[in-house]
Amino acid sequence: MRRIVMLLAVVALMVGMLAMSVAPAFALTLDARGCRLADNLYTQDIYSPGSYRDHNGDGWVCSYYNFNNDKWRDADNHLLR
Repeated sequence: MRRIVMLLAVVALMVGMLAMSVAPAFALTLDARGCRLADNLYTQDIYSPGSYRDHNGDGWVCSYYNFNNDKWRDADNHLLR
């Protein structure tokens, strides 16, 4: 019984260490207004109060141009805390 508990504790510790090492790879890089930055995107910050895309009500909307598929996409920014 003691061996099983020790084995489960070691496995849980290894899973936690794996999760902490992988998490930075999925982190977002944001600009000063909370719009996402990436190598394959051109990002514009647009001040558009009252827009239906402005879900958080701060007046800023991000417009992204994706070089891979040659399309524009608008989305709300992330609130910076």
